[in-house]
Amino acid sequence: MLAKLSLALCLLLASPLLVCRAEQSAPDGRLFRYRITSRGFGVGELKTAFSPLQKGGSRAVRFESDLTVNANLLFYRVKKTGHEEAVVSEHGTLSYHRHGQEDGRNYSVDAELEAGVFRFRLSENGVGRQVAVPRGSYDFTTMDCPETTMRREGEVMELRLLDMEHARVVTRRFHWLKTEEVEAGGKRLRCRVVDFSDQNNNCRRWISSDERGVIIVRQDGLGKGGNYSLRMVSAENGSV
Repeated sequence: MLAKLSLALCLLLASPLLVCRAEQSAPDGRLFRYRITSRGFGVGELKTAFSPLQKGGSRAVRFESDLTVNANLLFYRVKKTGHEEAVVSEHGTLSYHRHGQEDGRNYSVDAELEAGVFRFRLSENGVGRQVAVPRGSYDFTTMDCPETTMRREGEVMELRLLDMEHARVVTRRFHWLKTEEVEAGGKRLRCRVVDFSDQNNNCRRWISSDERGVIIVRQDGLGKGGNYSLRMVSAENGSV
């Protein structure tokens, strides 16, 4: 059923990129709320929050998100809830935890970076497995925001990303299409519009920034289950 709703897969891969090395100077953290639609129908919401912390003497940010999807449409039905947490430092992702339920199936992912190796413990409906991924086998994780390193419109780049949800390395292609203004949360935001694709995703993302960090303003995606749109509706101080 996950394949029928690429929305859920893309969101759980996309929402982490909200971290984007952001919020390191924000004393109280920040809360973003998003509305999820598919084929014009509201099917869920995503809440993400960031709070700064110190980790091993370096600045870091704790990321948390709560996802709720309840699609009861003619062309597909999906009920999904999930909670996700990660710690991302100036040097990259340090830990990742995810758990939830989809159509009655329970799942969880717990991962820690230890001595240059990301060690995963994954479980679905009580069936567990372990995976080890060396740090040298990937450039970034899906908790990072590598598209912010692009320097000009029209630029294309390919990177090895560690997919934290599935504990495997994928090749993701980025293309900075253009820059445009988007209205979100009652404000007009100047956004970088970037397409990205890999073995699991085919998405377009609008990203902006302010004095406190990088913000995902909107994301549209297309997968086996059809299209979806994730749009920010508010940004405020707070937590999930």
